[in-house]
Amino acid sequence: MPVKNIAVVNVEALEQKFNPSDAVNPGSLLDKKLIRRIKGRVPRVKVLGKGELTKKLTIENCQISKQAKEKVEKAGGTVKTTPIGKAGGKR
Repeated sequence: MPVKNIAVVNVEALEQKFNPSDAVNPGSLLDKKLIRRIKGRVPRVKVLGKGELTKKLTIENCQISKQAKEKVEKAGGTVKTTPIGKAGGKR
């Protein structure tokens, strides 16, 4: 099965392109040209933990790796994610 339309961004790119207290979401990533539309649509985004982050950012509506989440929270930022679907947990 092919990978779904997911754009990947590392925290080092967020550090370079965003100002402290900015909101990071698929729309703002498109505006800053860190991601591109896929088949004419705004893609889902996953933030990965490569690099350093010192700015207090709010990550919204993005998937995020454990390492990236730790770096965002360590810098004083917050992560507000919207579930993209059930992971099929135990009942």
